Amino acid sequence: MSKELWEQKLETYRSLGLSKDEIYSAFRKQPMCMINSVKKIHKLMSFFMNKLNMKPSMISKYPDLLLLSLEKRIIPRCSVLQLLLSQGFIKEDVIKVPYVLKMTDKSFRQRILSKYEAAVPDIVKAYKGKIEFQGFSSSFNV
Repeated sequence: MSKELWEQKLETYRSLGLSKDEIYSAFRKQPMCMINSVKKIHKLMSFFMNKLNMKPSMISKYPDLLLLSLEKRIIPRCSVLQLLLSQGFIKEDVIKVPYVLKMTDKSFRQRILSKYEAAVPDIVKAYKGKIEFQGFSSSFNV
């Protein structure tokens, strides 16, 4: 990566609320977080801050999240959590969103989808993107 591109990505993270120390801490934990394009960095960080109510400093503690696909993994899983929250099956103060997002597909299907499928028939619809994710109203434990 050229120095110019590196600086551009650093500036992008800074403009989204991360301090230089937080950026370098995230890089040490997950160096691949700098591989994303500036556009993807904006897209992911905006989603985490605006839809999940995560503070930039919290995102820097889980830089693995910046490697996940928004469309294929993050939004479907958040839609499932939103549905479970709205129907009272899980509580905001108990669920840890970064943990759920980082679960393997197999683990997510076993621990969440299979567990609640009988009680919440729409859970598969939510997972397949047929129920739009609106965002969470408050911050989660992370």
